[in-house]
Amino acid sequence: MKKISLFAVCFVFLLQSVAFAETKIAVFDTKVVMMKSAYGKEVSEKLNAKFNARGVQLKKEREDLEKLKMQIDSNAFEGKTLQDKVTELRRRGRDWNEDFSVYQKAIQAEQNELGKPVLAKLEKIVLDYCTTHGYSIAFDKHTPGLAFIADGLDITDALVKELDKAKKAGK
Repeated sequence: MKKISLFAVCFVFLLQSVAFAETKIAVFDTKVVMMKSAYGKEVSEKLNAKFNARGVQLKKEREDLEKLKMQIDSNAFEGKTLQDKVTELRRRGRDWNEDFSVYQKAIQAEQNELGKPVLAKLEKIVLDYCTTHGYSIAFDKHTPGLAFIADGLDITDALVKELDKAKKAGK
């Protein structure tokens, strides 16, 4: 019985030392890491190269719609012509909204596809960085439930550097 009691007391003391160990907490911003890192910039350049021309075209179409709307509002047309122009504006507006929605979904899908390998690398880098620097917990700033973040906990810039190191090393 004495051995069991001694074992229980030792076990309690061991648990207390673990419970009072220093806990280091870090936060980072995945979006900022993606924007600032070489990998993220590469993804952004690929997206711009693929979608920039269509974006310019959609912007021009939107400007043309605005001009037509201004003409209609300024009473530049009368009677049947006015009705035809209003119908044209509505039709072209619907078409533009559909095209723009498809454009945004295509960009989002491509961004997700190009970003998957980078996010996988970032996940490994966060794990390695936190292990190396003794962090117990790391949160993404956009995680729901974070109400306060003290200065000095944000490791976003350090993660950008680590991700850039990994890119240079060819990992």
